[in-house]
Amino acid sequence: MSQAFHFPPLELPDGLSGLRLDVRSFLAEASEGWSGWDVGHSWTAFNRAFSKAVGERGWIGMTWPTEYGGRQRSVLERYVVVEELLAAGAPVAAHWVGDRQTGPLILRVGTEAQKKRFLPRIAAGDCAFCIGLSEPDSGSDLASIRSQATRIPDGWRLNGRKLWTSFAHECDFMLGLFRTSGSRELAKHEGLSQFLIDLRSDGLQIRPIVD
Repeated sequence: MSQAFHFPPLELPDGLSGLRLDVRSFLAEASEGWSGWDVGHSWTAFNRAFSKAVGERGWIGMTWPTEYGGRQRSVLERYVVVEELLAAGAPVAAHWVGDRQTGPLILRVGTEAQKKRFLPRIAAGDCAFCIGLSEPDSGSDLASIRSQATRIPDGWRLNGRKLWTSFAHECDFMLGLFRTSGSRELAKHEGLSQFLIDLRSDGLQIRPIVD
């Protein structure tokens, strides 16, 4: 006798319907004038003004502590907001990385100074991050990266190249992966560190691949 798979739909608590309607109302007004091209790009569409409007409504960093600019709301509330944004094809790229990746990482392992400096700005939609992982000839094999970080008296000197760093030319900061010890030939999975890099720093050259 064959058995059929059954996947019941997720039923969200009734108390979230008000939030969903609020988001839909906001999007109905914000989406006036969006073209099919705009909607089709959605999470790869970079729009600082839109992200700032989302931040003003408390919909970025929703689950973070209020002391860092968050709202201490539930993960289900955040789910509702993200679901509605993507369903409408909203341009979320200017806050996508900060909200989903960099912000939570700083919240988990960052210093207190880093939390106070970056998280409120991310939550306000006022600070855009990109991620510097892949490199020429490395692709998704991050353990093979060549970029080096060397300790110097007043900090670190970074040397290397990053590729496929979406919207680097539009962002304020990069979360970059660099080798601080070891080599790609020996123990290549060791000695890797991530750095928060101000993209206005001296010595940086950013060449966008516009597609």
